[in-house]
Amino acid sequence: MLGMITNLAKAAVSLASAPLVAVADLATLPSSALDGRGPFDRTAEVLKKAGRALEAAVVPEEEGRES
Repeated sequence: MLGMITNLAKAAVSLASAPLVAVADLATLPSSALDGRGPFDRTAEVLKKAGRALEAAVVPEEEGRES
């Protein structure tokens, strides 16, 4: 139960910070282009972390993960 709450909190924090990270990605768009990185790599990583935390909260520990 505690693990579920912890993972839900992680997902909520990641989702709450996503708009700020998107603005930072937009502000650094020219330097990202020069570095050869994708324009929204940081935003994508934050959203992936939120998805992983949400999946960990939803999938019971007894079942485990197949990935």
